[in-house]
Amino acid sequence: MKLCYVIPALGLIALTCTEQVSPPESMRVLLTVSVIDTSVFTQTLADTTLVDSASVTIHSIAYQHEFQDMTDASGRVYFEQILPDVYNISATKCLPPEVVQQVTGVPSEIVLNGQLQDVSVDADHNELEVHMVPMPIGKIIFSEVYYNGAPPNPPFYFHDQFTELYNNTDSTIYLDSLIISDADYGYMEEDFIHAIHAYMFPGLGRDYPLLPGQFVIIAQDAKNHLDNNPHSLDLSMADFEYYAEGEGDVNNPDVPDMIQLHHKYGIDFLYSVMNDAIVLSRVNDPYEYGYDNYNQLLIPKTAVLDGIEYREDISEIDRKRLDVTIDAGLTGGIPMYSGKSVERKVSERRGDRVILKDNNNSSIDFQVLDDPTPGYIGDAGDQN
Repeated sequence: MKLCYVIPALGLIALTCTEQVSPPESMRVLLTVSVIDTSVFTQTLADTTLVDSASVTIHSIAYQHEFQDMTDASGRVYFEQILPDVYNISATKCLPPEVVQQVTGVPSEIVLNGQLQDVSVDADHNELEVHMVPMPIGKIIFSEVYYNGAPPNPPFYFHDQFTELYNNTDSTIYLDSLIISDADYGYMEEDFIHAIHAYMFPGLGRDYPLLPGQFVIIAQDAKNHLDNNPHSLDLSMADFEYYAEGEGDVNNPDVPDMIQLHHKYGIDFLYSVMNDAIVLSRVNDPYEYGYDNYNQLLIPKTAVLDGIEYREDISEIDRKRLDVTIDAGLTGGIPMYSGKSVERKVSERRGDRVILKDNNNSSIDFQVLDDPTPGYIGDAGDQN
């Protein structure tokens, strides 16, 4: 089949045709993925290392196809009639507190995560294993990040970025001294986050409580951005704002400032409108481990409470900044300056409080919103 396009060129109309080729059915293969728990949980609970009821997602690099299914009782999942290609594969399973207590004696939620990057699948290589590692589920989590920038009016506008945190528990959590930073690329296998910027919540320990089911909004600039761009949004109600001292940054005196720990460059704590990784952590001394050779603050991964990673092209999982223990996937897939955000999906509702998905895997925990929803979960959030 041929597809034809009309292309304006130098005042003339040119017609170009391209061949749309569908691969033959004979090329397609059956992919078998076995999911294996490298920890003690599945072995203790089921006397096997193979994990049943794990969610497995495969993403084709060349064809941009994505499929998701669950492992069966044998810990395997079968993807039929898929095209040979290079794939990224992730596996996730949540263990509820009562199940974890059977193994550890302590009731706490655990998520098992595993990942394969850039694996070739064809007729001769169609049986794969994904090895999973356990991670505790966060209590305070990123619930929405608007990094994408407003559609140009003109010009391009990115000062309306915001981060939303959510208390996903039934207990009060204190924001005091929590740190938000962005992680540089190239250090995924190391024990430290290499933070380009790092800002800390003010407070002496119990000054800023976050109640169960409550949100907190941190704005790049806490102002009504509709005054600058009619496609933007009003963030004058933000709870906190980033303020880059000495950089000519806008400051709202009525909104508490995040404490600047480290600021490598820019007139503000600007998230990339294309690709970035945002991390929430808590450490006793933010400067204990110093800096790397590129003037980036070192934060131990053991101090990380939550992380979210996004890319404009979500097939580029080989370019990830965060390892599987923090975020096993990627969210986004949004062209820059389209005015969209990414929001965590709803897992369940308990009375008036929502419980948000937290598999430490942004590929399945988050979805794209056409319109940002600072301070609340939109109707799309129930698409779990």
